[in-house]
Amino acid sequence: MSLPVIRTGRLEVRPVTPEDLPAISAQIGEFDVAKMLAVVPHPYTLEDAQGWFEQSWVRQADGARNFAIDNGTGLIGVVSLGRPSETPNFGYWLGKAHWGRGYMSEAGRAALGWLFVATETQTVVSGALDENTASLNVLSKLGFETAGPYTLAIRSRGQDLPGTRMKLTRTAFLSAAGDAP
Repeated sequence: MSLPVIRTGRLEVRPVTPEDLPAISAQIGEFDVAKMLAVVPHPYTLEDAQGWFEQSWVRQADGARNFAIDNGTGLIGVVSLGRPSETPNFGYWLGKAHWGRGYMSEAGRAALGWLFVATETQTVVSGALDENTASLNVLSKLGFETAGPYTLAIRSRGQDLPGTRMKLTRTAFLSAAGDAP
């Protein structure tokens, strides 16, 4: 199964390509972005981006399904839906210059909509650091419910920090999508 190109009101949510890797390394390379992500080192290099890309759906049949978020100027972030053989972990990041514009909610809704329509996935999990209220708000807007506290090992900081684990069911997402105007 290949990943689609999904067009929303302002965005194109599409498969990540090798041409996106310089933008990924530059934007995730900003410490304010990296410090909120569990597995991302700092500094983040082009080689790190290439290694991450090699693990993607495009490169491996059971790899993570990664979508580029493109606002017409190129990649501004990524939404990941985890590996298809597992309960998907919904992960995401957005370049700092694009924060606070609703892009992540829009892109997340598109990617999750595809996942729940194209696959038999019943539940998606996610989470964020407790200090990352913007990310927790995105998850709530998308219909995720709190599943409980957990600890995240933040590689860029070399620390274990408190977070909130969240989950989203197919039924909750599709019900909310049906209520949308």
